[in-house]
Amino acid sequence: MGNHQSNQSRRKSNVDSPALVIGLLVAGIILCVLSFFWDQAVIQWVKTHDLKTVKNFAGLLSSWGDWPELMLFGCIGLASAWWARNRVLCKLLLCMMMASTIAGAVVNSVRLVSGRARPNNTEANQEWNGLWRDHEFLLFKNKYHSFPSGHTGAAFAFFGVPVFARRWYGWWLLLIAVAIGWSRIYLNVHHFSDVTVGAFVGLITAYLLWKWGMPSLHRSQILRDL
Repeated sequence: MGNHQSNQSRRKSNVDSPALVIGLLVAGIILCVLSFFWDQAVIQWVKTHDLKTVKNFAGLLSSWGDWPELMLFGCIGLASAWWARNRVLCKLLLCMMMASTIAGAVVNSVRLVSGRARPNNTEANQEWNGLWRDHEFLLFKNKYHSFPSGHTGAAFAFFGVPVFARRWYGWWLLLIAVAIGWSRIYLNVHHFSDVTVGAFVGLITAYLLWKWGMPSLHRSQILRDL
């Protein structure tokens, strides 16, 4: 029993290690910067590997991988966990839903004002436009809402929480977020850098919610009485 608790504490301290966190943060920032240099190569790859069956699959992933659908799945899981009186799973799902919501809000706020044209936007004469292009207000123009990817940010925040919570199924769930991000690239609606930065924001949000949101849920009277 003592060894088990010691191993748990060691694993937790490794995740909380400032050196590790800073190292991963720096690596993530470097990867985000480098991703801009790969945008055109990825776009060309997508164009030369455009298969209808694969595109249909990518469309399905995108349709079910946005924030509203993730909240639907989260609510279904939460209702099931509540019925089974599983407090641990309830806390985890609540944290996942909060992380996805926060990451989605941050990413969508940025992409609404960044004005980056989507790869499939044939009418744009420049990539970055901000809120205005030739005296045209772009806030409500979806074709100029490319950076960062909202799907990816919400998905990586949602499925990233179990990874930081050290659940055995965490990495398997994160593959779903990777697939959602890939689908946005394959559908040619996002640049590779859009998805990379979205994933980075999502994972940071997942970490912060796991570190500070989960303890608050542990103290919740409602869940304590479950």
